[in-house]
Amino acid sequence: MARQWTRRQVLAQAGIAVAAIHTLDPHELCCAPGAEAATHEKDLFELKKVGDGIYAAIAAPAYKVNCNAAVIVTNDGVVVVDSHSKPSAARAVYKQIQAVTKQPIRKIVNTHFHWDHWQGNEVYAASSQSVEVVTTERTKENLTKDGGNGGVPFIAKQMAALPAEIQKLKDEAARASDAQAKARIESNLRQAEAYLEELKKMNPALPTRTVSATQKLTEGGREIQLHVLGRAHTDGDLFIYLPKEKVIATGDALIDWMPFLNDGYPEDWVTTLDSLERLDFAHIIPGHGEVAPKSHLAFFRGYLSDLITGVKKAAADGATLDDIKAKLPDQLAPKYERGMTKYPLGQFRDRIGLNIEMVYKKVVQKA
Repeated sequence: MARQWTRRQVLAQAGIAVAAIHTLDPHELCCAPGAEAATHEKDLFELKKVGDGIYAAIAAPAYKVNCNAAVIVTNDGVVVVDSHSKPSAARAVYKQIQAVTKQPIRKIVNTHFHWDHWQGNEVYAASSQSVEVVTTERTKENLTKDGGNGGVPFIAKQMAALPAEIQKLKDEAARASDAQAKARIESNLRQAEAYLEELKKMNPALPTRTVSATQKLTEGGREIQLHVLGRAHTDGDLFIYLPKEKVIATGDALIDWMPFLNDGYPEDWVTTLDSLERLDFAHIIPGHGEVAPKSHLAFFRGYLSDLITGVKKAAADGATLDDIKAKLPDQLAPKYERGMTKYPLGQFRDRIGLNIEMVYKKVVQKA
């Protein structure tokens, strides 16, 4: 049975969290200021068939972002990869799963520890005492310790930060003179208020099973491989591979918009993607964005590689961080801006400055 934290245990962290509000990253907490509030599960996710019994629950843009989920239907149950940012989102996907199969949920696999990929675990864990929550050993550790953009302590940090965010949205709504802008801000306000209420009631379901190296599972006659390939988006990324169907679910180690590097390992990330590329797959279910062909891996890896090379070369030539942030975006834009600006969130110009800063800190200064 999945281990769950009580609301009392979560709220007990809030006193510590108040002092740590400055660590919250706005790129992760609220990423789509133009998105309208979702009112129905189909407004939150679109369940798309990727293969026989394989579905991608593609998250719609939202002020309080959700991740995609991979849904794997077997002969005796369902495996779900990642559970989104909140229980209501997980319930929305669960309803869509029930529309294609009445099989019970057997396993939840968390690709990494970030808040928008695991905070819905409790919905699936509550559906049956036999549900397993599976992840890597490192991710399980990250879920229970303070630091980074996820884990149980991060729930309290979000609760501590949200009242100020809500008040800011109220002030913006009051000042808005344009009706369309006011409606958008009020929509975001409703999402923020609803999210805070969900956090207060959250009973986090933690992993019950971990892997430290690649493992093969046979679930209801279907082969599912769990690959631990190295550090990338985090130090505990897990890739879920279906060799027969040639489908891979990657979490945020491979997505369809700009990467978030704050908890990442830029140079390791490139070599991990090299290892991933050696697998024989045709379809990528990314952590965010639409289902992509295998060729997208080369594009995404190319951005990371060119970003690292550009920052290192500029620093070696004597450029300051501010110099690099002023010039490198325009140098990378012709090759990457269009492909990294498909959605109203995670766009090239919004994240390139932070990505440069993270590479400078993690690669140049570290060296």
